[in-house]
Amino acid sequence: MNSIGFMLAYMNTMNYGDDLRGYKGIAFGVGLIVSLIILIPYVFDRIAQSKFSSDGWARILIFPCVWTGIWTIFLFSWPLGDWGNYAFTLLNYEEIMQLASFAGLGGINFILSWSGPIGSDIIYYHVTNNQNSSMPTTSTGSVVVDEISIENNSTDTVLRHPPTRTPKRSLTLPTFINSLSIYIFVLFLVITYGSIRLNTSFIPFYQKSIKETFPQELVNFGCVIGNSDNQIDDYMSYVNLTQNLAISGNKIILWSEGVAGIFNETDLNSLYESIRNISISYNVYIGFTYLDATNHPNTTIYNKQVVINNKGDVVIDYKKSNLVPFVEANFITKGNNKLQTFQSEDFGIIGSAICFDFDFPKLIGQAPSKKVNLMLDSSDTWGKYRPVGPLHARMNSIRSIENGFTIFRCNSDGVSGIWNQYGQPLHYIPTANTNTTTFQVPINVVKNRVKTVYSVFGETFGWICVGGIGIYLIVIVVAIKGSDQWKARIIHWS
Repeated sequence: MNSIGFMLAYMNTMNYGDDLRGYKGIAFGVGLIVSLIILIPYVFDRIAQSKFSSDGWARILIFPCVWTGIWTIFLFSWPLGDWGNYAFTLLNYEEIMQLASFAGLGGINFILSWSGPIGSDIIYYHVTNNQNSSMPTTSTGSVVVDEISIENNSTDTVLRHPPTRTPKRSLTLPTFINSLSIYIFVLFLVITYGSIRLNTSFIPFYQKSIKETFPQELVNFGCVIGNSDNQIDDYMSYVNLTQNLAISGNKIILWSEGVAGIFNETDLNSLYESIRNISISYNVYIGFTYLDATNHPNTTIYNKQVVINNKGDVVIDYKKSNLVPFVEANFITKGNNKLQTFQSEDFGIIGSAICFDFDFPKLIGQAPSKKVNLMLDSSDTWGKYRPVGPLHARMNSIRSIENGFTIFRCNSDGVSGIWNQYGQPLHYIPTANTNTTTFQVPINVVKNRVKTVYSVFGETFGWICVGGIGIYLIVIVVAIKGSDQWKARIIHWS
């Protein structure tokens, strides 16, 4: 098959990829794997309940630790990246999602899964036990009968139980300090941390006027949106749209993913030269995308994103490195999983990646070490019949929370916009029935970079939980195979 045949086949696959026609078995398999993942921490928890102390720390910490560890492993080995990660069930709780700036998705997974054993602990060990303890018992556990009268031949016989001894109580914590109160306190700290970040990010803590808060001018960012039907259009039509946006005063112009298909060197050189002329003439940064099928002998296709600065220099030449399994992987050649960046005059350090790349912390996590201020995200979401587009845009915004940069996203058949360093949308709109759109934001907000704990330690918390799984397995083996002395120690420690 020649390169044009590959291109047409790829376009056709992209057109129907959103409903996974022909991939029903794969979709079922993915769902089954995710379901089995959930069972793993549950099995570990059941073993812990039977082998460890019934009133120790293990009964409430094993499940969230194993849950977090398992999802951390999958985050870096799962071919879908963070797709399917349960941490995103809390996307609507912005204050809790700010925990990602401290501990990443691992911290959010821990908070989410910790609520399960806490609720179970309260119901089983407190509510149930309190109900059972409402009847008086002896020290051996038998029910006390205070007085029973039996009438026999006009003689009253009274049976009285011997007085019981009140056992000495060992030193314990106050009754209000239990697993629930500890969880509520931790959750309070998480929400407080998130609230402080959100309420002091865009507007300063001490009140100022709008002019004092945003002393610099507003800057225009423009999007060129590709054909939503994934048809191969003349690339010059998109060049003309780019020029119109440049004339309108946009300082950065970005194309959505895979806008044009390039089949020969002549068209490739013409595309580069046209974009270079626009960037120089109008002093604008331009990020354009295309499917590169110019390598005829090997029928190799690359999903490319190229950025030309306002001087006409190619500063980023990136090939998409994280390909969507079963769709792109069948047609596209994978690029180098290395984040490319450049120093701009007006916006600090700019980096770029393509759509699915933002689901992989291994790539985007390189941004803090390169001190990235702004990330360019060219995307093409296929969810015309499902809410994948809005969901994916919100999922990608967690990378800005983790790493403290701004995201400029241009997305065909999805949601385009600008998200600040705290994952908050400064401006966004659905871009399904338009060729271009423009966003206007304060330049000082866009170029700021926020230092985060995550940018230094990454998913360290999640990997600590992975190490905890290893320790837990060793302890379980000792609890089953070890001597009575070791078993007693394990019960005492847990």
